[in-house]
Amino acid sequence: MGPAGTVDGTIGRFLLPIGGGSAEGTWTLYFHIKKVFSNVRRIIMSFFKNILSKVGIGSATVETELFNNLFVPGQAVEGVVNITGGNVIQKIDDVYLKIKSTYEDEVEIEDNNEDEDEDDNDSEVDITRTAEIMRLQISAPFTLNPKEKVKFDLNFVLPWDTPATAGKTVTWVETGLDIKMAIDPRDKDYLNVTPHPLAEQVLDAAVALGFEISEVVCEPAPATMEMRVPFVQEFELKPVKGTFKNRLDEIELVFKPFPDSIQVFMEVDRKAKGMFGHLSERMGSDETMVKFLIQEQDLSHLTDKLNDIIEEYCA
Repeated sequence: MGPAGTVDGTIGRFLLPIGGGSAEGTWTLYFHIKKVFSNVRRIIMSFFKNILSKVGIGSATVETELFNNLFVPGQAVEGVVNITGGNVIQKIDDVYLKIKSTYEDEVEIEDNNEDEDEDDNDSEVDITRTAEIMRLQISAPFTLNPKEKVKFDLNFVLPWDTPATAGKTVTWVETGLDIKMAIDPRDKDYLNVTPHPLAEQVLDAAVALGFEISEVVCEPAPATMEMRVPFVQEFELKPVKGTFKNRLDEIELVFKPFPDSIQVFMEVDRKAKGMFGHLSERMGSDETMVKFLIQEQDLSHLTDKLNDIIEEYCA
């Protein structure tokens, strides 16, 4: 405000006494209009903040911190979920945690080239799919104020059938906030997972017999295996030394874990010998599928047990 009887500012220059009105009345009108403009501005800014938060700008954020460095199926995972409020009040309907993993699949695509034979029109393409292994609800609905910080402790058991981190397989924890009519904030943390403890013992026994892991891949699960998740993790091992080196091409192992045991699906691929051997290989009759159960009491003689099973189907 300048000297008495004058009004500073853009609005003030247009509010000089009108029709002989007093300067005091002019000032009252000026502050009233200024207050109205301030309220309108506040409403507009609040409106735009809400709109922006719904598309993820200035919205709440979530970050998960896991205390484990190495993750073992069947063992506890500990950590915290940190949530920070955004620029506006938001209703959080759910705080959730998911464990996801990738697996490889093949899909047929039709070739529309009419010049080729009909049987040759279809081709297979490799794709990577994502499967949800576990979902955990962390919190009931609550209201999150602007810039407010909320923390939730994590303590859960990693599912027994979580695949090992090997080959192309990737496993991660996805933490998210469920906010209606808004883009859900998410956080992603990758896991370094070891094989199931009993599966690791079987693999160690195979290595002791002269086998070496050549490939590990997750692929769609056959319906006959009745797996909980839509894929299996297959370990391919080739004999590089020992008694099976010149008798087998490879063995393939798939594990179906339980809390105190593990079921092993083993495919024995015999080495083709001579003309009839190559014929068997083309017909698939050189491969044998065998299923057996491994428990804690088998560990002391596991290498001998695995050797006997392979020997039985090796001939």
